Amino acid sequence: MTRPVAALRSAYSEFIPLSLRWNDVDKYGHVNNAVHFQLFDTAVNNWLMKNGLFQSEAGPICLVVRQACDFFNEIQMNDHVEIGIGIKQIGTSSIVYAPALFTNDHISAAAQGDYIHVAIDRVTRRPTTLDDATKTVLTRLLLNNT
Repeated sequence: MTRPVAALRSAYSEFIPLSLRWNDVDKYGHVNNAVHFQLFDTAVNNWLMKNGLFQSEAGPICLVVRQACDFFNEIQMNDHVEIGIGIKQIGTSSIVYAPALFTNDHISAAAQGDYIHVAIDRVTRRPTTLDDATKTVLTRLLLNNT
């Protein structure tokens, strides 16, 4: 199996600073692996709320259908941590995010994830098409892989 390569800070246009909590750190002195998933979820959903996406009582909601994480470096309690929010792909009803945790102004990610949302209808609970206005806002997060 080929080991993934850490994402570069330059691929991201949107960063969210994070404050780690005491209980995020395990007995080994680093951020517990499970916390990475919580940080990804919080950052993505805060960005969606900030940009007014999936907030309408009548519109679709998003469900997470996949989460994965690759770990490259430890993150410790006193590290300055930012999460880069990026999107790899916008589909008909899905959004493939690539959140990445960066520490202490390093150019490569300490950890990065795959995080997939599927837009579903609130009533039928079946996938529904993303409208053009939503896709336009989401394109602001497309990764710069140049």
